[in-house]
Amino acid sequence: MAHKESRLIGVTGASGFIGSRLVPELKRYGKVVSLPRGKGFPSLKQLKKFTSGVEIFFHLGGVNRGTDEEILNGNLVATSRFIDTVKKYGRPSARVLFASSSQVYRLNKVSGEISESSPMQPESIYGVSKKTAEDLIRISGLPYTILRLANVYGPGCLANYNSVVATMCERAHKELPLEINGNGKQGRDFVYIDDVVQAFLLAGFSKKIMKRKVYNVGSGQITSLIKIVNIIKKNRKKVSVKFKPMAEDSISYCCNSDKFKHDYGWRPMTTLSKGIMQSLKYFGREK
Repeated sequence: MAHKESRLIGVTGASGFIGSRLVPELKRYGKVVSLPRGKGFPSLKQLKKFTSGVEIFFHLGGVNRGTDEEILNGNLVATSRFIDTVKKYGRPSARVLFASSSQVYRLNKVSGEISESSPMQPESIYGVSKKTAEDLIRISGLPYTILRLANVYGPGCLANYNSVVATMCERAHKELPLEINGNGKQGRDFVYIDDVVQAFLLAGFSKKIMKRKVYNVGSGQITSLIKIVNIIKKNRKKVSVKFKPMAEDSISYCCNSDKFKHDYGWRPMTTLSKGIMQSLKYFGREK
């Protein structure tokens, strides 16, 4: 691997939620280059300039919400064009680290842990786009590591887009009722942004060469929506809760990250309470 002074690090989605927190840390490891953000796809000229000479790519760019076409274009087509350009114009040894999602798994009626060997039967367009993007990277011939992220939250997360935690924290700041669909007992795995950044740094710059290529990255704990609400209410006494009737949510899962912990020595360091506190402070900051 090149010396820090000469190493080029490419980042897609550099201005997004994860990218904006990761890029400052990456600058300790080399020179960071990114794709300009804009509507539509980058031109071939932009892609060639971006991929030229880069030793390691952090492919974070994507679309969480939107029409089916927007999600497929933002995650699948964009990945296809990016990989194709790296193969044609980039370094043959260039390595790709991809931010995938736990939504590549079958989650309906799941209760418990999900491991890397759990059935990959996504039930949303977003999950399909991430799974297929993984396949494109896997068959590309490029060295790669895929991190399947649980629900990432923390400062910088967009309300009504990235995370239910962000949505609730923003509503709490505005003293609006915290809305819960159903009884709030449904559970998910929430992992704090700084822990995710550390996971990417370890996966990107560890001196060990791992045989495994795909990892879950999560807290390993099932957290109910009611628990999130209760933590927020402890810190925002005036907040009320509104339950909205809906069909029972049968999804309650967490990501088993034992393989990543074993290979890279990673541990999630931020408790849910501390993470929510930081999120509340973020939405309460002066703008």
